[in-house]
Amino acid sequence: MDRLAKLTLISLLITYFIGGLELTIAGSLNQLIADSLNSNSFAGTILSSYLIGGVIGSFFFGFLADKYGRKKTLEIGLLIFVLSSIIITLSQNIFEVILLLAIQGFAINGDGVAGSSLIVEVAPSKLRGKMFVILSTIWFLGDMVASFLGLYLLSVLPPYLSWRISFAIAGVIVVPFSLVRFMLKESTVWENFGKRKIKLESVRNLLISLVIISSIDSIVTYVFPFLILPDFIGPALGLNATKSAEFTDEAILAATLASILGGFTLVQILIDRLSRKSSVLLGHIYMLLGFLIMVIGLSSSAFIIGDFALISFLSPLGLFAISLLSVESFPSSLRAKANGIVSGISSIVSSISPLVYYYYLSGIGVRNLVLSLVGLISIAVITILFTKIQDNRNIEITQVEKYYQTVES
Repeated sequence: MDRLAKLTLISLLITYFIGGLELTIAGSLNQLIADSLNSNSFAGTILSSYLIGGVIGSFFFGFLADKYGRKKTLEIGLLIFVLSSIIITLSQNIFEVILLLAIQGFAINGDGVAGSSLIVEVAPSKLRGKMFVILSTIWFLGDMVASFLGLYLLSVLPPYLSWRISFAIAGVIVVPFSLVRFMLKESTVWENFGKRKIKLESVRNLLISLVIISSIDSIVTYVFPFLILPDFIGPALGLNATKSAEFTDEAILAATLASILGGFTLVQILIDRLSRKSSVLLGHIYMLLGFLIMVIGLSSSAFIIGDFALISFLSPLGLFAISLLSVESFPSSLRAKANGIVSGISSIVSSISPLVYYYYLSGIGVRNLVLSLVGLISIAVITILFTKIQDNRNIEITQVEKYYQTVES
């Protein structure tokens, strides 16, 4: 791995870590933030603002990175995030928090879109999948650190101060890495091929398939841990609100640990040994079987936690492979835009799906709620089977550019 690839990986590691950290802070401390600012009714809006900002950032930075380059876009994203992290700690009302969280989501998601394009273009072909898995797994590490950080700060600081310190810590962590970010060089792949005019219609079918699969993944990964577990399975087990929250925290922590363990071991090994299509298929079939097995043990909290952890160990193989395909399968002139479209649409779906489940599907029962996820994953598997996916594991990214050059001519 050359110096540019190493610097890029180091620079992007913090982006993915902070992404997981910020999302968990916004989601887990939203009620606390609203209460401390005497705006109880705005608790739900706090997380939504971050997600909405992320959607806009995915689309906007995708366009920006393809038009003006990866390096400039990453520098802009970093500056926006650092400034918003400083200002949010000084917020005096809920509207400032909502606006600044939207800006943070905008910067983090946009940074991820531009960054994933750069890492694919500078990584050696044999390490491309591995480096992508490392970055994606770091997101889960950010989730876990945010959970422990929140618990610790709440135990030693008054509530109104704990969330401000959480955001301040995120901003401080980024500062040393900002120096690395400005040392990066522009992607030579983008410099050589990024100005070519390639029509989006030439990649339309693949793009639609990736949007469908990624959107289903977003529904499953948001709805199950953040809605079905606390609001339906917990009460069905006879747990009160407090006990149900504790049960959900235990399940999410077990799943997060399993995802980190799997991401740094088996998933990292398989991502470059299996074809991209096989990786996506294996990860999703494994997830499907895991939720089918869960239906058998819905009367046991220990069984559910254990099964959720097992699902989370290997299913990231499919999730990460889809994210990787959303970047490496496209030419550099469309790469960030295509990734932004997949990321943006799946983010929209993930923000809407909890509302659909809560208001329209809550009466179908816990068993059928879990089976609905099985049905959705089955649709993803069928989509994978009928999608033509080129295996780009061991070829240089410039070969992808030449392939599209041939197609266009």
